[in-house]
Amino acid sequence: MIIGYNGGMNKKKLVIIGAGLSGLYSAVLLQDRYDVMIIEARDRTGGRIMGIDGHDMGPSWVWPHQKNILNLIETLNLELFSQYTEGLASYDAPDRVQHFRPSQTVPSFRLKGGISKMVRALENRLENPVHLNEKVLSLTESNDMIVVKTIDTMYEAEIVISTLPPRLAVESIEYSPALPEALHTQLKKIPTWMGYAAKCVIEYSDAFWREKGLSGFAISHLGPLGEIHDACTQDKAALFGFVHSTAKYDNLEEDIIQQLTRLYGRKAANPFKLHLVDWKKEPYTSTPLDAMPLREHPAYGFDATHFADRLMFSGTESALREGGYLEGAVTAALDVVKHL
Repeated sequence: MIIGYNGGMNKKKLVIIGAGLSGLYSAVLLQDRYDVMIIEARDRTGGRIMGIDGHDMGPSWVWPHQKNILNLIETLNLELFSQYTEGLASYDAPDRVQHFRPSQTVPSFRLKGGISKMVRALENRLENPVHLNEKVLSLTESNDMIVVKTIDTMYEAEIVISTLPPRLAVESIEYSPALPEALHTQLKKIPTWMGYAAKCVIEYSDAFWREKGLSGFAISHLGPLGEIHDACTQDKAALFGFVHSTAKYDNLEEDIIQQLTRLYGRKAANPFKLHLVDWKKEPYTSTPLDAMPLREHPAYGFDATHFADRLMFSGTESALREGGYLEGAVTAALDVVKHL
């Protein structure tokens, strides 16, 4: 049985697949004109935005040139603070740890309370609650409607926006009629941003590296963390690092603490907490095609539709500007709204 969902009687029904930043923002922008429902496979909103104990386990930075997300942050009455970069950086060299003063770069900013705070602020503006724990299995064109089949239910909508990573959209959903071969191939070739990443946040009782004149920034080819940054929040001292592609996972936590002790001294041997999210193991983010690490930032940006333009593929990977970043997710939402 196909069921409807509550909303404006005269509004066209629109389903958004995925409750990440792009999906939530698209819903907020479109709900005045459409009867919008968001379907999310996870048991939470946010997608690749994920917070643990106030720490960003997914994306965490915005930059001054990223006007769309800065405007959104201002609209939501949220606050930014500067990424800590004072002091010397560290190079984890094979023979010894070397310190250097990095060249000046464009300042980056983080969100007070974490990026998840933006997700919650958008969710609070929704007219209809997000449907969690509903994995979309298939999309079928039926007359002038699209039938959206989930594990539990079937819905009908005039328009569907898929905000899933392109590879996931291809691999996890059946389409009837099927996607054209050229579109299928195009979407399958687009790497999932963060699809290979594993991010670790290490919390301490105090930011002792700052007292030693270190910024917390470090690079390493030894690992297990390849790149490390200060991750202090307003009330917690922390470092975060991206796990190196060559890292062994057998004793990863122990190896990370050894590395941090080597870089920052004995105080690093006693972390308060250690959080790890391996995005490769997140089935609603990564696919087997994302098993290889990215060597460079992909050239994102595409415009793809199906079912006579009534199914649109949108998300940070589709953004023609700043694809892969939080800015890309916001830009993609603004772009898809222009088409409706």
